[in-house]
Amino acid sequence: MRLADPLDQATGLRRLFATDQTFRAVGILGPDARRNARFTAGMALALGRRGSRALILDEAAAPHNVASLLGILTRHTLADGVRAGHLAQAIQSAGQGVDLLAAQDGVKALAHMDEREVLQLADGWRSHTEAPQWLLLNSTPGSGQGLSATADLRVLVLPGAKARLAEAYTVMKSAHTVWPGSAWLVVVEGAEAAAGESLFVALRETAQRFLGIQCDFLGTLPRRREGAHPIQADADVIGYTQTRTHVAGGSPGRSAGRSAGRSPEMGIMAERLTSQPVGEALEFEQYWQRMWLYCRMTAEADMKRQAPSAARPGVFIKGT
Repeated sequence: MRLADPLDQATGLRRLFATDQTFRAVGILGPDARRNARFTAGMALALGRRGSRALILDEAAAPHNVASLLGILTRHTLADGVRAGHLAQAIQSAGQGVDLLAAQDGVKALAHMDEREVLQLADGWRSHTEAPQWLLLNSTPGSGQGLSATADLRVLVLPGAKARLAEAYTVMKSAHTVWPGSAWLVVVEGAEAAAGESLFVALRETAQRFLGIQCDFLGTLPRRREGAHPIQADADVIGYTQTRTHVAGGSPGRSAGRSAGRSPEMGIMAERLTSQPVGEALEFEQYWQRMWLYCRMTAEADMKRQAPSAARPGVFIKGT
């Protein structure tokens, strides 16, 4: 999709001489809001531990959203940032290199803006001293449609139960219909390694046959042991890395993580994500323009669906 030209000469010069503030966007989708939020938070913390800064754009509502899981009271949302004309007002720090932007009303808020307002809103991000390298978009539960669908790289969080395969496939199909051509990774949440890989294979075969989607396996998040903090446990598994020989496909060396009982196959999710060749690094303004275009298309499609019923003539009763 073609992005619009800069608003004016001043904006173009500011972008030309500004420091490089590109990032990569990852849409996180799945049929279970709690699992989606837990994986999003875990991945953000894992990236933060690796020295990257992550901004979570959270489309889900409480109680099964990232803010609730991290114990953060969100005082402002994306819509508040839109009204204020300053995006940083709605962004809250979650610590450990992670920022949070509540966006339950994100599609509606952006759809009511014009292009100039969107670019001016995003352009203000350049004054932010700690710009993110990663934008993680946590989707609304059970939906493949939302701001998360605009990401070139998507992670499907598949619940570790065979009965949830159909729901997960529906989410994938919905997102693919809205914005096709993106790369997919699948993580199985709540299963042991062998069972998780079996579920992935079943989903991959269905997606390839009916949608033409080629998805790759990111890994498995096992069932949590009693007493473990779920978010920190996920971050430990996602961010734990093996030796380079193992990542490249060689024999894994012995490490502290392995001696602690973690499976070598589970601990390289963050590295697999960061090494993905897909997903062009974009400027913040470019991506916000993309999301705005998506929101406008969504709003126009909704209006067209409602138009036939609104335009239908009323019934005339003789004598009234």
